[in-house]
Amino acid sequence: MSSHNVSLELERGVGIGLRRICEWVEYSDFTDGGTTAGTLDLTETIPAGSFVLGSKVTVKTGFTGGTNTTAVLDIGDGSDDDLFSYTTHNIYTAASNLVEGCDSAAAGNTGTGIVPLSAETTLTLTATVSADWTTIEAGKALIEVFYFSTNPEVVDHDDNPFAG
Repeated sequence: MSSHNVSLELERGVGIGLRRICEWVEYSDFTDGGTTAGTLDLTETIPAGSFVLGSKVTVKTGFTGGTNTTAVLDIGDGSDDDLFSYTTHNIYTAASNLVEGCDSAAAGNTGTGIVPLSAETTLTLTATVSADWTTIEAGKALIEVFYFSTNPEVVDHDDNPFAG
């Protein structure tokens, strides 16, 4: 029995499975917002019927360039910039294990917690720097968003997302 079949059978028995969106991003992937921010929609989406726990960022190369002295990242859904990162991730310098809980205030709670999604959701990254976004010359990070899925969704993913 393949590992995918084992995962599917576990989800059928328990009814819920822990999942992750995982994608490498580079500074050049972002669209300049005309000011100090750059935005990017990730390729994978979170399916309807999910409960999002939070996010983790691993910065391989700091987002730097020009006269910028800071760079922070919010992870949201396009309407709420920090829905999946209660505060910002510092992406100015290389770092591991930058972990944030969700901003559950958007779900009617206060502080960090779980955000339920009733519709398929695109993850939107918003990187904000201290000067102008167009002056950024470097930056690479692994973005991870963790969620519980209430629907079986066994799919093939990159076996080694850390290879980037």
